[in-house]
Amino acid sequence: MELKCGNCRIVVDFGFPAMAAVMLLWGQEMLRQMFWVCVLHELGHALAMRLTHAGIREIRLYAAGMQMRTNTVLLSSQALTAVYLSGPAVNLCMAALLHGTETGLLHLCMGVFNLLPFRVLDGGAALRCVLEQSPKLLRMLNCFCILLAAGLAGAALAVGLRNPAVYCMAVYLAVCEICAE
Repeated sequence: MELKCGNCRIVVDFGFPAMAAVMLLWGQEMLRQMFWVCVLHELGHALAMRLTHAGIREIRLYAAGMQMRTNTVLLSSQALTAVYLSGPAVNLCMAALLHGTETGLLHLCMGVFNLLPFRVLDGGAALRCVLEQSPKLLRMLNCFCILLAAGLAGAALAVGLRNPAVYCMAVYLAVCEICAE
């Protein structure tokens, strides 16, 4: 489903309402908390987009979460880096405010995960803004991320983690890096 709100396109993929229905049927409080952790993360990006006058071009809701896109051509590299880092910054601030609670831990995990250097995550996008003038460093970062994804999966195997989502995420992150080469 696609809606238009001014200059902003709102896209709701099939997976989003399906995942929302599963979350509601499952009825676990942590899933509802995670939804609000994601919303606050995206509101951090939205505030930075507003402050940089870039505007929000698209809001996409899909099974894995939410994503906002801005008019990146309107932004300097520093402003774009700030936009990318604003979501994790909100999560880390909320983690500090809610220290010692389950919600605080969810914010901490969301903030730290999104700061990983993979190109599809905020940390990787910000790092690529900083390194955009150095193709050699970008290639090295790409190789590092592929090895990091393999290392994360290997570490999960080594400790006996049986959550298939962890392995799927590691494969997804590696494939995104491989396909970008």
